[in-house]
Amino acid sequence: MNRNIYICLSVIFIVNALCLTLSADFLPEANWKQYGLEYGQSICGFTNSTPKIDGKLDDWKYAIWVAFDSKNELFRGANAWKGKDDLSVTWSTMYDDKTFYFAAAVRDDKFAPSNDPAQPWLGDTIFLYIDWENQRVEVSSKPAFAKIKGKASVFDFSTGGKNPRLSESSISIEPNAKLGAEGMIYEVAMPLEFLTKVKITKGSIIGFTPGYEEGTDNPEGKGGTVFMDWGAVNPDDAINLGKLIFGEALSVDTTGKLATTWGNIK
Repeated sequence: MNRNIYICLSVIFIVNALCLTLSADFLPEANWKQYGLEYGQSICGFTNSTPKIDGKLDDWKYAIWVAFDSKNELFRGANAWKGKDDLSVTWSTMYDDKTFYFAAAVRDDKFAPSNDPAQPWLGDTIFLYIDWENQRVEVSSKPAFAKIKGKASVFDFSTGGKNPRLSESSISIEPNAKLGAEGMIYEVAMPLEFLTKVKITKGSIIGFTPGYEEGTDNPEGKGGTVFMDWGAVNPDDAINLGKLIFGEALSVDTTGKLATTWGNIK
């Protein structure tokens, strides 16, 4: 083989390998302030490619990320929470024509899930509180994500069990050592037909907040139980939910910033 061709191929291989490594190592940082958003607002970007639900976030590099990492998000457990390395959650959403996606990078010093599939909230659990019609009257969907006896599962805790097929959704909950001693990556794909009859399009606005329950059974034996959400308020009351705006396709402009902003959606 010609020596120059061999060198070129070797360089291409090394560059591709580095790109794959860097992509697989992607961990998010909160970036919502860059897009003209107020606290309690986020943008759900449209994705043209289906993310792989594998507990890695390389498909989420251009999404809008929000962090729950301060006492401003402690609805419960202000005296028990020891700071960001104890528990903090950086989360995002995406959608396409058929699916609503959620991802979270959870920094945690101890992952202590429930062993009871009927009561996942006894241990580490993520809830989503959703008001699809944004009427601020009722939380119409309440999915929950937990790893019970080693199996990642999606639960439906909506009033009256409105979304019984949610358990069929794709989910991955995988450890990530870069997120602390027992940090986890959550990644979920929920078909919109499992969640709502409301037609979701660009410009749709819903009431929304994730909530992180560290366990009502206090599995870590702290001085109290910890629950984090937007604004440290009761998310079961729809009037307290934040706003999630469904935006345009996720892309990066020539300056390296996400093209979508709240300003060009309004």
